[in-house]
Parts: sequence; C-alpha cells; structure tokens
Amino acid sequence: MALAGFVVVLAARLRLAAALIAELRDQRERDVATIAQAREEALRMSLIPDELQRTRSALADAQAALASLRAERDAAVSDAQAAHRQRHAFLAGLAHDLRNPLAPLSNGIELLRLTDNDPAGRLRTRGIMERQVGHLMRIADELSDLARLSGTQATLHRAPFDIAAALGAVGERLAPTLRAQDMTMDVQPAAGALPPVRGDAQRIGQAIGYLVDDIARHSERGSAIRIGAGVQGGALTLTVASAVDLDEAPRPLEDVDCAALGLGVALATQLAAMHGGSLRGQRPPGARRVRFAFALPVDSAADAPAVNAPGLPVKGEPALSVLLADDNVDFSQSFATMLELLGHRVEVVHDGLEAVARIVGSPPDIAFLDVGMPSLDGVEAVRRVRGQGNTQDVLLVAVTGRGGAEDRARAAEAGFDRYLVKPFAMEDVRDALDAAQAARSGATGRAAGTFASSRVA
Repeated sequence: MALAGFVVVLAARLRLAAALIAELRDQRERDVATIAQAREEALRMSLIPDELQRTRSALADAQAALASLRAERDAAVSDAQAAHRQRHAFLAGLAHDLRNPLAPLSNGIELLRLTDNDPAGRLRTRGIMERQVGHLMRIADELSDLARLSGTQATLHRAPFDIAAALGAVGERLAPTLRAQDMTMDVQPAAGALPPVRGDAQRIGQAIGYLVDDIARHSERGSAIRIGAGVQGGALTLTVASAVDLDEAPRPLEDVDCAALGLGVALATQLAAMHGGSLRGQRPPGARRVRFAFALPVDSAADAPAVNAPGLPVKGEPALSVLLADDNVDFSQSFATMLELLGHRVEVVHDGLEAVARIVGSPPDIAFLDVGMPSLDGVEAVRRVRGQGNTQDVLLVAVTGRGGAEDRARAAEAGFDRYLVKPFAMEDVRDALDAAQAARSGATGRAAGTFASSRVA
C-alpha cells in the first residue's frame, strides 16, 4: 500500500515536471523568436541611415538637374527677350532713319505744287529733294551691306595694317561732310607707336565713319569730334566722341543699346564682332549723344500717287506767327517755305535752348518742335515752356520720326498739344494751323493732348 501510494505521487510529480519542461520549452522558443525578431529589427534599423543617405543623394541630384534645366530655360528666355528687344530697337531706329529724308521729300512735293511760278524756289526744292534721295540710297546700301555681313556672303580682306593711317584716311574721306557743318575731326593716338591690327582696313574705316556720322548728327554746328586710340588689356580701343563730352567733368554713364542707334551703328557693331572685337556705347542719363568705344584685338603675329493740291490761305485770313525748331536744315527750310507760302510768318531755330528762349520771349501762335534736338530735346523744351505763365495759349506741336505709344505718352505728359510723325500729311499740318487760328480768335482754347497724326512707328 505504501509503495503504491509512492508510485502515484511520483507519477503525479513526473507529469508536473513534464508540463513544466514543456512550458519552459515553449518559453524558450518564444524567447528565441523574440530575440530573432529583435535582431532582424536591429539589422533593419541599422540599414535606415544608408537608405536615407541614398535617398538624400538621389533627391539632391534631381534638384541639381531641375536647377540646371531651369537655368537653361531662363537663359533661353532671356536670350529670346534680348533678341526681341534688339530687333524692336533696330526696326525703330531704321524707321527713324527712313523718316528723316522722307519728311523733306514730302515737303518738297508740296512745295513743287505751290511754286509753279517761282523757278528759283523750284530749283531750291529740287536740290533738297536730290540730297534726300541720296540719303535714301545710302540707307538702301547700308541695309544691303548689313544683310551681307549677317549672312554667308560676308568677306573680309584680313591683313596687318596701321590703325593711325586708317584713321587718317577716314578723316580725309569725311572732311567735306564735316566741313559743310563747320565741324572738325581730331585723331589723338596714345603716346608711342600703336600695335598693328589684323583685319580689313577699309571695313574698319567704314565702321569708324558710321560712328562719327552718328555723333555729328546729334552735335551742334561747329562741334569737334575726337578719336582717341590706346591699348587696354590686349585690345586696341578707339574712343569716338564729341570733344565737348570728353572735356566735361566726369559724369555717371549708362550703357546704350547700339541696335537702337540706326543702321550705321548697327553695321559698326557687326563689323567689330566680325573682327573679334566689340562696340560699346555710353552716355549720361537723359542725353542723346553717345560716346563709343570700338575695341579690336591687336595682331599677335606681326513715282507718288496723285493727291489734291492744297490751296493757299483764304484771302484776308490773318497770318499766324510760327516758330519752327528742328536741327535738320533741309527739313526746316522746306517746311518753313511751305508755311510761308501758306501766308504765315515763320521763324526757324535749330536747337531746344533757343526754341525755349524764343517761345518765352515772344510767344508765337503755334510752335513746331522736333522731339530730338541738340542742347535740349523737344520734350524737355516743352516742359520748360509750359512752366512760364505767358505761354499757356501757344499751340505746341511735336515733330518727330518716332511714333510709338511710349513716345506719344511722354510728349503728352510734357505738354505737347499735337503729335506729328515725319513724314506727315499736309492735312495734319492744316488741322494744327486751324486749331491755332481758332484759339487766337477766341473761338476755342488750345486742344491739349490732341494728337493729329495716327501714324505709329
């Protein structure tokens, strides 16, 4: 009995031990699984910095590529905008160059209609028209030349040459034209011998001539033009400017878009680039006359439609006192003669300062002012005139080769009453004269801000 009881107790204890062993095994397996999971998690966590680094690197590469694409896009847009501005400026300058000779030609046609019985007057008018036709032919030649230089037909006869001799030849060629305006051209090379330049001497002389012509057109009669030469940074630099501008006290200068200065300067720019050089234009803010720096590398190796002719003024119609201010002598002469044949008293001046003095000193009934004149442009002249109390009844008419919206707005803000774009129609002139007649008779005040010409550049 005792033995049997012992066996039962032992069996019970063995079963309990087996259960405990089984539970311990399960716990061990769970612990092993937990440890394995922890190790796996630890290994995965150890790989995160590498993944993050690779992700960051890929993101940085993508951002750099995007920035590069944006820079290329911005550069392309900037180049396109610059090309558009240059094209617009060139076309505006070309229109201005064409209108300058067209305006006297238009006046000449009117004068021929009005001077049937005046052989001397017709001969004078013919001379004006012949000169202006010559200007148009020169513009046509320059356009053809520019087309050749911009295309594949351009050829340069390159050879080493002495720049001083080339400038001397330019002076001889331009002497008759400058002498007609009482102007001089002075070449002042730097001390010492200048290095030779390799290129087309004739083309370089042609380019310098264009620059001198541009300065002469914006300078007063009797002015001096100076050309300096010197070596700067391995390049031969020619400075072409009015002597007055070079002698005055230093002033801040702003860069000028040479494409907006007309065909001649555009050709000079192209010729400089073809020789591996450059052309830079600068002027004081608000000024019109430009100072040019022409840099070249040194040679390291050694028939019109019929229109109704305008009639003369109605007999007994009172004459108007007219002031005409324009620096284009042919235009001034032809336009003044036409106004005189219409029965009006005309006084002619050729710069803005004198125009202001005449208008303020003895106010005319109407004044035609060129927007671009030496000494003082027409817009600034009108601002000064409108500031005087005795000029409020003067009808002020802008006469210009530019007809853009910005130009018109600037003229209207200054105080111009009318805006005529060269070459203008006789009807527009008559409208302005009729308005001045009406204002003088007291029928109406001056029609401020009424721009008669609808021509837009």
